[in-house]
Amino acid sequence: MWTTRRTLAVIAAIATLTGCSLLVHFNDAPAETCADGGCLDAPAGDTSPSFDGGTEKAPPPGPCATQPDGSFCAYAGGCQCQYCSAGACSVTKPCPQGFNWEAGVDLARCCSGLPVLTNTNANCGVCAVPCATAGVTSPQDCRLLSGHYQCVDCAANNECWSGCCAIDTTPFHCSESNCNTGACPAGICPSPSTCVPGVGGPNYCTYD
Repeated sequence: MWTTRRTLAVIAAIATLTGCSLLVHFNDAPAETCADGGCLDAPAGDTSPSFDGGTEKAPPPGPCATQPDGSFCAYAGGCQCQYCSAGACSVTKPCPQGFNWEAGVDLARCCSGLPVLTNTNANCGVCAVPCATAGVTSPQDCRLLSGHYQCVDCAANNECWSGCCAIDTTPFHCSESNCNTGACPAGICPSPSTCVPGVGGPNYCTYD
C-alpha cells in the first residue's frame, strides 16, 4: 500500500514539473487537426436550412383562382382583353364594345376593337354615334353640350343618327330622344350604352 502511494506521489510531482495534467478532456480536438498555423475557423455563413416555424406565406393566388372560365382578368393593351380559362388568365380576344381602356379617362373606349376617344365625329359620346359631315344641309360637329358630347348643328330629323334633331336648345343637336315626347326611346343608344334623361339638359348616352 505504501509503495503504491509513493509511486503515485512521484508521478504527480513529475507532472507538476513538466506542466502536464493528469486530467484528460475527451472533447478536446486532436492535436493533428490544429497543426501548422492553428485550427481553422468555421466557414463564413450558415448554409444549412433553417426552420422558421411555418411563417413563410404561400404566393398570392392569380386573378382566376376563384373565377369561372370566361371571366375578365386583365387588359393586354390595344383593346385586347384577357379572360380566365382553367384557372389561368390565358385567353386573349378583343375587348367588348365600350370597354374603358384607360382608367380615369371616361372618353377612352374600345370601339369595334380599336382604342379611341369618344369625342370625335365617328364616335360622339359613345361608340357608333356618328355626326354627319357630308350629304347634309349643315355639317355636324361633336361638341360638349351640357357636359356630354353631342352632334350639334343639325338641320333636320332625317339627318341625325337618332332620327331627332332637337331645336329647343341652341345649338340644335341630334337628340337621344323621341322628338314628340322628349323621352328616351328603348334601344336608341348603341349597345351596351344606355340613354339617360337629362336633368336641366338634353338626354345622353352613357356606359355608366
